[in-house]
Amino acid sequence: MDARTLAGLLAAAPPVDLRILELTAELTRPDGALDMDAAAARQHEVELACVQAQEYAAATGRLREALRWTLRPR
Repeated sequence: MDARTLAGLLAAAPPVDLRILELTAELTRPDGALDMDAAAARQHEVELACVQAQEYAAATGRLREALRWTLRPR
């Protein structure tokens, strides 16, 4: 794997601004529990945030494996 491939993987990684973090904070009650009614009312938004987080995890996983492959002992 060459640097251009690593650069391509970096460029393909989604932005780090994950909506799931903000959304979780918005849907958490003062006692620390998830407000299930509020979450249900925003189900579509929750689902989109989960997809975004999964895409980010997949992209960073590909980058992690590329770096491991590049840095492996030869």
